Amino acid sequence: MLDVPLAETLVRHATKPDAGYLAHVTGRELAGWYRARDVLPSGIETVIGAGSPLPETVDRIVRDTGLDGLPPRDL
Repeated sequence: MLDVPLAETLVRHATKPDAGYLAHVTGRELAGWYRARDVLPSGIETVIGAGSPLPETVDRIVRDTGLDGLPPRDL
């Protein structure tokens, strides 16, 4: 679960390149849907803070999901 404050969520949303999507999904709608630290009650989720750098976040997800143990695929 990416734990991003509402203000940062709105900033990130505004950078989406699809103008139609931005017109359809407004900041007001996002604010209505937003729930701070909305994690499942079982505690099964891993919380990643908004300040986590992208490379570290990707490494963590790959490691936590076990994808780091899979052989590389030829594409």
